[in-house]
Amino acid sequence: MTQDSSANQTADHSADFRAQLESLEIPPNIDPKLLALWLEREHRLIENQENPPKPKPKKQNRQLSRFFAAYIGIVVFCLTIVLGFVQQKETSEILNNACLSFLIYTIIGFFAGWVAEYCVNDSVETLLREIVRRSNETVAADSQPEPAAPGQES
Repeated sequence: MTQDSSANQTADHSADFRAQLESLEIPPNIDPKLLALWLEREHRLIENQENPPKPKPKKQNRQLSRFFAAYIGIVVFCLTIVLGFVQQKETSEILNNACLSFLIYTIIGFFAGWVAEYCVNDSVETLLREIVRRSNETVAADSQPEPAAPGQES
């Protein structure tokens, strides 16, 4: 195989890979630059037949966990205050119960968001790995030489 045919196969492979990527609906909250960097890294790792370790989530990437914690905590805080007024409790008791509820449900919301975030990240990673695997299979199938017909010389 010459360098020109190798370059053509690589270009075909890249075009096929990009076509598969363009057919996917990418959520608006995913930065295309970060996605391109991740795909490039994963593509190189898969081409080298390495098994990359799962990336450890960074504290800055825990947005879903923080959102769940904040929203659930605030909603429970407000509901506890309303419930306290409906039950005609004292103000200090209402605020004590509301603060305690806020603390407990914020922790519960954080863990619920953490599980949701893990599931979303795992789903996206699995989908992207499948695209890269299919793209590599297409390139491997295209690069195999066709068998010569009987009676023809190579």
